[in-house]
Amino acid sequence: MSQRNKGALIRVFVIDDHPLMLEATRILLAFHADIAVVGTAGTGSEALRLIAELQPTVLVLDLRLPDMSGIEVARRVRATFPSIALLVLTGYDDISYVQAMLQIGVQGYLPKTATGPEIVAAVRTITSGGTAFHPKIPLPGRSISLDNLSDREVQVARLLVAGQRNQEMADTLKVSLKTIEFHVSNILSKLMVRSQAEAISKAIALGITATGD
Repeated sequence: MSQRNKGALIRVFVIDDHPLMLEATRILLAFHADIAVVGTAGTGSEALRLIAELQPTVLVLDLRLPDMSGIEVARRVRATFPSIALLVLTGYDDISYVQAMLQIGVQGYLPKTATGPEIVAAVRTITSGGTAFHPKIPLPGRSISLDNLSDREVQVARLLVAGQRNQEMADTLKVSLKTIEFHVSNILSKLMVRSQAEAISKAIALGITATGD
């Protein structure tokens, strides 16, 4: 995690032209103590005006907006506010959209079918300097390595491989259960899997062992 964001409140701005989706995303993110939804917008022009004023940490945006594309919004935000992390949350996973957003430099791309925990984990991951691309997103030449995980996440992954449950891992590492749940959620997001069982299989494939050998 970068020192700039370590321990800081994650300030999120959400753009979506569907009021129900916008409100659901706002409520989902605002439920978590480390995240504050500082603003929302249903159009690109309104979003750009408010982003300049509110200076969020993370921008969560849809691709289809009534006045301009999410691609154009992302391009303008990246050019003017390069420190803002960009997370696409959309119903469109066409490779042309994905490639356009990758060229802009988005750090995450999720379908609207993503679960609440996946969205929250993605926001946290890109805030800490990582990337969060859903397994369903067609990334050209996508690959996963141990470099995706922090040192602590590798420790937790080893304990997962060893068969420990969340509370056992918390006891082993002398941290809270909530901290372990946070790390496990990040591991699932970074390894692009949906369950701890899948994470264990992927971790073993990447060379993680219970002993660290």
